Amino acid sequence: MITRFDHAVIAVGNLDEAIESYSALGFEVFPGGRHDHRGTHNALIRFSGVDYIELLGVYDAEKAIQSGLNGRTLAEFTRDRAGGLAGHCYATDDIEADAARTRESGLEMVGPFEMQRARPDGKALTWRLLVPEDIPWRRRWPFIIEWDAPDEERLAVEGVGEHRNGSSSVSGVSITVRDLEEAVDLYSTLFDSEPTGRDEIDSLAAAGASFDIHGFTIELLSPIDDGPIREALERDGEGPFEVRVVVADLESTTKFLTDADIETEEDDRIHGLRVSARDALGARVVFAETAGTRRR
Repeated sequence: MITRFDHAVIAVGNLDEAIESYSALGFEVFPGGRHDHRGTHNALIRFSGVDYIELLGVYDAEKAIQSGLNGRTLAEFTRDRAGGLAGHCYATDDIEADAARTRESGLEMVGPFEMQRARPDGKALTWRLLVPEDIPWRRRWPFIIEWDAPDEERLAVEGVGEHRNGSSSVSGVSITVRDLEEAVDLYSTLFDSEPTGRDEIDSLAAAGASFDIHGFTIELLSPIDDGPIREALERDGEGPFEVRVVVADLESTTKFLTDADIETEEDDRIHGLRVSARDALGARVVFAETAGTRRR
C-alpha cells in the first residue's frame, strides 16, 4: 500500500551546475551517487520527513541510451536544456501487492525490479521500483518505490538538510494532462482515492482536480484555453508541471532570495513565491507557507 510521497525528480543537463544553482536557492544539497548501469548520477535535497527532491543528471549519455527507454528518455530530455521536472515518486510498504492491484485495474506497469546506487561512502543503497510502461520520466502518472532499508536508517545515514531558505518539506505537485477525466480515473485507481476538490484556475487557463494523499497534494491540470498549461503540454507533453515546497516564514524566504539576487514572482494562486525558471534550471518551483492550493 502507498504510504507517503517519497520524492520529486528534477532532471538536469549538468549536475555540478544544478548543485550550485540549488545551493544558491538556499537548499542544502547532498551528494548522491551513481547509477553505474544507467549512466546517471544524482544529488539530493533532503527534508526531515524523509521526502526529498532529486537532482538527476546523465554522466554517460551513450550508456544511458543503451540502458533502455528509461535512460534514453532522460538523456533526450536533458540534451538541449538546463533541466526540468521529470517525475514524482511515492513510497509503498508492499510493492508486489501494488503491482498486482494496478495491473488488475488495467494500468500498464513494469516491475517491480531492483535498483541500487553507490553512495559517496562506497556503500550501496538498494530499492525496488514499479514504473509506468518502463519510463518514469515525463509521464502523467508517477512511479512507486519500496526501499530495502527502513526510512529511519536511511535518514540517519544520509542526513537532513539545513536549508537557508527555511524550507521543511515538499507539499505537493501539479501534473499537466490532456484529458482531465481520464487522469482522475487513473489517479483514483492508483491511490484508491477520490478527488478532494475541483475547480477552474483562471491564472493557468486550466481545469483542475486535486487529491490529498496522506497529507500530500496532487493537482491534475488540463487546459481550457491558451495559457501556461497548454504551453507546457505543447512543449513537453504530459507530466510534472510544478513542485511546491513548504517554508516556515514566506517573508524570510523572500528576503533570502532577494538578497541572493534570485529572480522570483509572487504566486497569488497559493499565496506563494515562484522561482524563475532560469534560476531553477527549467523547473517550476514554488515556496509557500501552507501545503494546499488556493484557486484564482
